Amino acid sequence: MKVVVASDKFKGSLSSREAADAIASGILSVLPDCDIVKLAVADGGDGTADALVTSLGGFCVEKIVAGPLFQSISARYGVVNGDTAVLDVASASGLALLSKQEMNPLKTTSLGTGELIRDAIGRGYRKFMLGLGGSATNDAGMGILCALGYRFLDDGGNELKPCGASLAKVRVADASAAMPELRECEFVLLCDVSAAFYGKEGAAYVFAPQKGASDEDVRLLDDGLRSFAGVLENNFGKNPQDEKYSGAAGGIAGGLWCALGAEMVCGTDAVLQAIDFERYVADADFVVTGEGMMDRTTLLGKAPYGVCRASAGRNVPVIAFAAVVDDSELLNKAGFTAVFSILPGVMEKSLSMQPDVAYGNLCRAASQVFRLIGIL
Repeated sequence: MKVVVASDKFKGSLSSREAADAIASGILSVLPDCDIVKLAVADGGDGTADALVTSLGGFCVEKIVAGPLFQSISARYGVVNGDTAVLDVASASGLALLSKQEMNPLKTTSLGTGELIRDAIGRGYRKFMLGLGGSATNDAGMGILCALGYRFLDDGGNELKPCGASLAKVRVADASAAMPELRECEFVLLCDVSAAFYGKEGAAYVFAPQKGASDEDVRLLDDGLRSFAGVLENNFGKNPQDEKYSGAAGGIAGGLWCALGAEMVCGTDAVLQAIDFERYVADADFVVTGEGMMDRTTLLGKAPYGVCRASAGRNVPVIAFAAVVDDSELLNKAGFTAVFSILPGVMEKSLSMQPDVAYGNLCRAASQVFRLIGIL
């Protein structure tokens, strides 16, 4: 029997790689001769770079860069296939780097992510894949672009600090000092959400509240994004508003699409293509996937659903595990053969999310399901 294990992370508990290890351990405990292929997958959220490095056998580069509040932090990016740098915006500019009291998308920046890109360019890399999930920012990519040599000026010609509060003040996007190597670079933005650049369905209104924005902050940020979109159009000839993923990561997607010609894609599909998922699943008997929570929102482009769709094309049954499961009948109709909660019973959330507990629960759940499969 061949089983392909392709799970996303269990956020706050297990990485994609650790989840795959737990599932494989559970299966092998009851089916020791099972042929298991472990693949780390992601949807463009935090953990995407790690999943790509794990599945493609790459390596990581550590660097001190600016954090989301311009503080010095250690962040990293990966290198795969010998020529492609893979980054998570969350590594240098992520919400998880801040305390609840520090969260403020008017003040946060994506500068550190740009510094990682600049470092990779300096090492000779020209292909980039950026996972946009988990950002703490709403600066529309100003920080990234500043690190690459762009300057954003107010109506007096003064250079502005790259943060959300500056968006409404920008009158000119000056690319005259941008790194010349950028003309040789290709950027693919792995998006885990679809949102407009501005407006009620845009970056500020949909995502800024979870990044610490008050109602008034949201209004200011949205006004800033609306104004900034006009500046981008005036300087680069492209307006991001009507592009499907342009509001991802506080507008980083739209900003880089305009200034760098970046391609915005569904993160899950891009990751599965990068790791050549269909090749592994072609002769599989089962595919196992999962993440921390699965419900109807899983069908909006999250990694397990991408795995499910790709496997369904090969008529391979898909089993999914999650700590919390809701809308199971809807998930079944969407193609998941069966979806199981890994919790053994009533358990405090804080306990269930401890890595060793989550690992044990996932291992046990996999063993029980495949114990049954083994006698069929």
